[in-house]
This record gives sequence, C-alpha cells and structure tokens, in this order.
Amino acid sequence: MSITALAEKLKVSRKTIYNYFDDEDLDKSIVSRFEKILNVPILPESALFEKSGDVNWNNAEKEAAYWRAKYIDLLERYTQLLEKNK
Repeated sequence: MSITALAEKLKVSRKTIYNYFDDEDLDKSIVSRFEKILNVPILPESALFEKSGDVNWNNAEKEAAYWRAKYIDLLERYTQLLEKNK
C-alpha cells in the first residue's frame, strides 16, 4: 500500500505518516490503526497475533520490522524526488 493510500485511509496527511515513521515513541493507538488498515500485526501484544497464533516476537523480528519501516520510508522519499525531477 502506498503512503498516499495509507494516509487517505487514516485520514491524515502524507507528512503525518512520515512523522509517525520517525516517532520512536509512537502511541499504541496509532499503531493499532495501522494494524487494522494493513491487516498485519506490528506490536507483539497485538490482538492480530492472537488470531494468527504468533504471539512471541524475538529481537530479530522486532529489528526486521523497524528496518522494513525505514526502508519503505526511504523508497517513498526516493519516489517523491524522482517525481519532482520529471
């Protein structure tokens, strides 16, 4: 899902989404909204984990989720730069 589509579903601006990505202490209620829209568990204590049976995240999984979010942010910024320079 693109950042634009995610922002529309959350009813916030794209800039707000990027601010969420940079916030190391993002409120769990916001993360919960991401989980519902994307239909993926993000936090180990997520109710979505209980449904999938995967309740325990190890440190490697947490680190992978962190870097995945950073990678997506970088891709979105790169795309914006490409679009600006057309």
